[in-house]
Amino acid sequence: MIDPSLTNAAAALLALFAAVAAVDGVYIHLWRLRLHARPETRREHWLHTARALLFPPVLLGLFALPTAGVLLWATLTAAALDLAAGLWDVAIERDSRAQLGGLGTAEYMVHVAASMLHSGALALVLAARPAAAWSLAAPPLLDTPMPGCSAALAWNLLPGAVLLAALHVWLGIRGGRKQAPARREAVAA
Repeated sequence: MIDPSLTNAAAALLALFAAVAAVDGVYIHLWRLRLHARPETRREHWLHTARALLFPPVLLGLFALPTAGVLLWATLTAAALDLAAGLWDVAIERDSRAQLGGLGTAEYMVHVAASMLHSGALALVLAARPAAAWSLAAPPLLDTPMPGCSAALAWNLLPGAVLLAALHVWLGIRGGRKQAPARREAVAA
């Protein structure tokens, strides 16, 4: 059985993470700094896009559905790829933000808070799974639903997460296209 006290604690951290990540991802990255539209920050935007694309499967596979076996391990792989993309983002941020004056203290604090909340939510929701769920021979879904408010929160976050992932992709493609003519003009001159 999945531990409801751990899934409720994971859901609380997930809710806080979603709020902090929305401020960071939507307000700071997309609206205020427009990372998708700057040549020097486009790689950073694409890392954010990768993370936005990985978030819905992680929401479904760890917080909404009682996954087990191969499906649990596949979802864990998506979560690990997300964490790896987050580390890569940290590694390139100094160079990416150099022309913007670097990463501000407030944004740095937002990143630390988001990382702590995200990691805590993942640790708790994974710890909530029974030992039998981790067997590759286990069925893809346990026979009981996710306990507590984890599933309700995940299903409510899912539409926004999918829309934000699509927005990241669209802005990434659009941002690159908008800059292409300017680059051609610079080469021609």
